[in-house]
Amino acid sequence: MKYLFQEVDLNKKKEKIINIYENMIKENNHRSKDILFLVPNGITKLSYMRETNLPYSEELKIRTYSHFVQNELIKYWPIIENNCEKIKVNKISPSFISQSLSEYIIMKYINKTREEENYFYDIVGTNKSICRSILDNLNKSCFNNIDINNIGEKIYNSKKNRNDLNRYSYTQMQEVIDFYVETLLSNGIIDNSIAVYLYNNYLLNNEDYRKRLKKEYRYLIVDSLENASVSECNLIGELLNEVECGYIFYDKSKDYSSFKNVDIAYIEENIVKEHFQKESYDLETISIKSLYKKNQSMDLEDGYHLYDEMIEGVTEKLLQLMKEGENLRDIVIISPINNSILDYKICNKLKANKIKVANTKLDNKIIDHPYANALVVATCIFYNLQYLIKEEEYINFIEVLFDINKIKAIKMFNKRHENEEYKNLIEYIKNKEKDNLRISEFLLQFYIEKMLHLKDGKKNVDFCKDIIKQGDIFSEILEELNIEEKYEVFVKCLKDNINDYYVSADIEDMKNSDKVIITTPYTYISSNINRKIQLWIDVGSNAWNMKIEKDIANPLVLRKSFHEKEIYSDEMEDRNKRYYLYNLIYNLLLNSEKIYAFKSEYSVNGFMQESMLYGLLLKLLNKGEITNE
Repeated sequence: MKYLFQEVDLNKKKEKIINIYENMIKENNHRSKDILFLVPNGITKLSYMRETNLPYSEELKIRTYSHFVQNELIKYWPIIENNCEKIKVNKISPSFISQSLSEYIIMKYINKTREEENYFYDIVGTNKSICRSILDNLNKSCFNNIDINNIGEKIYNSKKNRNDLNRYSYTQMQEVIDFYVETLLSNGIIDNSIAVYLYNNYLLNNEDYRKRLKKEYRYLIVDSLENASVSECNLIGELLNEVECGYIFYDKSKDYSSFKNVDIAYIEENIVKEHFQKESYDLETISIKSLYKKNQSMDLEDGYHLYDEMIEGVTEKLLQLMKEGENLRDIVIISPINNSILDYKICNKLKANKIKVANTKLDNKIIDHPYANALVVATCIFYNLQYLIKEEEYINFIEVLFDINKIKAIKMFNKRHENEEYKNLIEYIKNKEKDNLRISEFLLQFYIEKMLHLKDGKKNVDFCKDIIKQGDIFSEILEELNIEEKYEVFVKCLKDNINDYYVSADIEDMKNSDKVIITTPYTYISSNINRKIQLWIDVGSNAWNMKIEKDIANPLVLRKSFHEKEIYSDEMEDRNKRYYLYNLIYNLLLNSEKIYAFKSEYSVNGFMQESMLYGLLLKLLNKGEITNE
């Protein structure tokens, strides 16, 4: 039996899924390992793990697609190794590379070819921005099951002005992709994208593997079909043909971002229409009519000229809401993207008024944390890489290790060669060289012996354990790639490429905290945050629905449903931006009661601004003639 549910209310959906899952396990004599439960992200997984109430069971196979794929690759690696000619080494299982190390490898190649051979000369962008576009193109192609050997050509052929473009930039992009994929696969190393590529081409197409898959799973639950990539749909379709019972939940309105690995047209054609009766689903697209039907109270405050005036207005509105007795746990501030200036100003003003704030957005590097910086500086001293340390990093290192203020730390740094405490610390680090320690062993010993006893030592244990773990992963991968300067690469990646982030548990705890949450619309929806009073910031900014097509990237072109050699026109761009904006706003309005939208005439950079969202809000507030948009 196969069931399709189109539940929009997230709370009702979650309750229904938990009931189905728990009853299925109980009726199956508490055997849970033959039930595959696919979820869109780690936050959703954690939520189900916390709320599933069973006296006992086998392993709960609640998986994201990426996690499922990685487990399968480890389990069936010999099948892949025997069939993929690009893999040149024999290993028990693959090695997994981090995003930061992937960026380092590609950026090094881009930097070399730009300097020596004038690659990408017509592209206005840094090495890092080009690198991230290339990695994103590879990711989209793998998840959408597009030929990874033809990415550059596919994007070039979609350009409306392709006859005026330098074709070499697209062939050069393909060259970088080929170099990266070959470098990793030849050594049995994979990233998240290549893992999906291997699974689709060498496991899901393998008859023996499909027989094993059929035996392993008798039941299937899919929490959010609308978040499934083409590759995940291929797995879901395979299982729906074999399992005894499948429960699929689908909400088309959740297709709110062009940058997700989602192809709604493919989902509807190959899963919804293929496996379910027509009367069991409604595939209506969200339009402005759908938004008109929402009855939320909405205020638009667009009389501000300057950005700072708008921030003041937001703070005043929050203080007013508090005086009116509103609970902080009911309030969320939503700004379009990670905006350090906006977040800093709002957080400072709220804290000055003793308003508790939780920000889901992190815009800093791991190295920005004092304890992380201390580990990095210690690593540089241990491996004689002091030339990588800036003076400010040295001073922060001293401040943490000796538990002194900034002024005293500067004085100690200036006279460090005469200071006995400092000299003893350096001698301690140098003496560790004799023990021939791995990088993780040194960092662990250093933290336990020199940092754990400090005032915030215990509080930062988990954070620093992550850096120590990264050290081991980096060492292993760099050895496999025969990169000699592995410690230097590790430090450079920590300093330049590894950003701070929240784990799923952090976001889940924030959702239920007695604090005002600051977040982006995408995190708000994907994390299932539910707050009835929303303050939308900077609605005049085009960052609410950013340009989709870029110089060497276009996520919509790298989709199964995008026709070969079809031209991506301005009309397509406008139509798609409007489609995603309507879905985004529709999902923000769900379960909300009061919306306050704020706009300044000038952006944070001093430019006049007016966005598609602002125009939409004017239409909704006037509620004039309903159009068919």
